[in-house]
Amino acid sequence: MARILQFDDTTWHNWHFTERDVPIAARFELHRRASASMAEMRAGAAAVQGLIGRAFAERRRLRAHGSTWSFSAAPSVPGGWPLATGYANQLFALPASHVPAGFIGDRDGLVLCQTGISVAELNMWLEPRGRSLATTGASNGQTFVGAMSCSTHGSAVDHGAIQSQVRAIQLIPAPDRNLWIEPAANPVTDGRLAAELGATVVRDDRLFAAALVSLGALGVIHAVLVESVPRFLLASYRQRVPASPALLAAMASLDDADFAGADLPGNAGRRPYFFQSVINDHIDRGFAYVTCGYRGDWQSGHVLDYSIQPRRSAGYNLATVVANLLDAAPGLTPMITKAVLADQLSPIDGRVGSWGQSFNFTTPRAGTAGASVAAPADRVHEVLAIFHAALKKVGKAPVAFACRYARGSPGWLAFIRWPQSVIVDIDGLDNGATRNVMAQAVADLRSAGVPHAEHLGKLNQAAASSVRNAYGDDLERWLAARVDLLDREGEYVFGSDWLDRLGLTNRTF
Repeated sequence: MARILQFDDTTWHNWHFTERDVPIAARFELHRRASASMAEMRAGAAAVQGLIGRAFAERRRLRAHGSTWSFSAAPSVPGGWPLATGYANQLFALPASHVPAGFIGDRDGLVLCQTGISVAELNMWLEPRGRSLATTGASNGQTFVGAMSCSTHGSAVDHGAIQSQVRAIQLIPAPDRNLWIEPAANPVTDGRLAAELGATVVRDDRLFAAALVSLGALGVIHAVLVESVPRFLLASYRQRVPASPALLAAMASLDDADFAGADLPGNAGRRPYFFQSVINDHIDRGFAYVTCGYRGDWQSGHVLDYSIQPRRSAGYNLATVVANLLDAAPGLTPMITKAVLADQLSPIDGRVGSWGQSFNFTTPRAGTAGASVAAPADRVHEVLAIFHAALKKVGKAPVAFACRYARGSPGWLAFIRWPQSVIVDIDGLDNGATRNVMAQAVADLRSAGVPHAEHLGKLNQAAASSVRNAYGDDLERWLAARVDLLDREGEYVFGSDWLDRLGLTNRTF
């Protein structure tokens, strides 16, 4: 049956090594049997409840994590117990007969995902069965629940973040509580699934909105119910093109007319499903690397070949070597950064794949770092100008700026907060100059009064005051839901130093 294994590790690090040598009291892993069953799901929940009981009794902070993909300290729990969930990865299709007649959605596309399922695994399960995710991040190595809990922003112009596909959540907030949370406004199950999971049905819009982006602070998420869509194909194109006035207009408006007039790669009068523009005046002035993906109907002869190798490659530490080299010889920064961009953003001419094939498993690399902010899409050029000015203040740094887009997303702590949002990434090699650019860029955004929110799963400059400024009344609603859900022991156990610093928990309990 499902079990939790304990290891006597004394330090912890994330996969990118942006958080390392974090002191811990022990490390735990949630495992499942090879054969999938609802009995195994119940056993997994019971095992988690047992560990939570230990944490309550020993007053030890407990933090579940998936792939440890976050650049930030989001999964870190100094002095506490990290719980790795990636081995608990069962999947089940929910029979349409279990869905109430009034459900607004696709009753044929609902799938129960255990906490450790990765985005890549979910893609490979859904697509041969004729289904697909509507959106994910552009890398598929994260666990779905981990990406959801940090509001990973997705990759589709007209869709919300990854949690916009979640219809119910199995949350374990205490050793004696196992909750199946659905929105009251659109219940998705008739109660039989919760009974099989040994969970209590809670239909509450307020609690559901809090749990969609919980940052691990509400308890351990053991499963989610995801609504998939019929599978489709994406034709992808990428070119280095002039940063023309028409392209700049399309980046800010996202209107069909502006897209049509921008002469986008692969453009045949179609609205792109995926749109990314990488503009870096400091290394390639006047040009942009533009990537577009156009959605099309599924073709019966299409072959699903993912070629996924989920392990560290031989060049895993290359980024660290390059970062150290640039620290020693910053004059090489523009040349190396431009070469890396040209290699990573090489041309694509009509490559066709499923969603899971289009955004394949990418191995995280030590020595890299990333930060993101979301802002109203029509402010994109203000944000880019501020970022380029911040880079100029800091000096040479191995960073690049990229713009992607998504719709405003559900969840009170979703950082994509505007009806049409741009997500501007700062990606680079992890050295002092890169970190300084990230800090300067956010400081200047704040000074300029540009509305924005930071991706808390990436490197960020967030503090209690900036979180309050970004989320306003939604933060108050989230905090009130947390207090109502958890008892005093739970408020402490499901906290962390990072959450305390952001004003999201109370370490005095």
